Amino acid sequence: MGRTPDPNRKPELLGRIMDHVATEPLSRMTFRSLASALGVSTYSFVYHFGSRQEMIDAILEEGVRQQSESLTGVDVTAFDRDQFRDWYKEAFRHSLRENNRTALRLQFEAGALEPIDPDIGKRVTTSFTEWRGTVKTWLKKQGIETRRAGVLAHWLVDSAAGLHFGFLISGDRTGTVQAFDLFLGAFLREAFPDSQD
Repeated sequence: MGRTPDPNRKPELLGRIMDHVATEPLSRMTFRSLASALGVSTYSFVYHFGSRQEMIDAILEEGVRQQSESLTGVDVTAFDRDQFRDWYKEAFRHSLRENNRTALRLQFEAGALEPIDPDIGKRVTTSFTEWRGTVKTWLKKQGIETRRAGVLAHWLVDSAAGLHFGFLISGDRTGTVQAFDLFLGAFLREAFPDSQD
């Protein structure tokens, strides 16, 4: 009779893999490279993840989960303008936590690979598109016409992603937060020119 699987082992392995992914690109990651780096047998990875593809799926799922934490249980589309501004500021700061840098890097690596590597899947693209849709819906609920809401949502979400990328390159959290706050103010003034904000 086989050994009873330890239900804590797979999450523990995934946590160690996420730490390691900070230093090794997904495109080069194999069970063998992970086994060597983490001091774990390749059998353990095969046993818990099945295949390299299933392991990559688990890594990307965890990366998207970490990046989406501030959306959990939150209906952004119900916010008024002040609530949206305050929530987005806090969510952006949360995304820059030191222990979130791996998830940010994964987002960019996987996002760049998804259009050319069908094995990567579409998790990051889907998450990004859904967030743009959420912002567009919020803008429409604020009375902005559909086409303009789409352009504004594109501007907001893509600009935040650009600031995330800059943060990965520079590591300057303070400068990135200041730039985001300045940008968010400009965005809200453009979206709602009649507002006093």
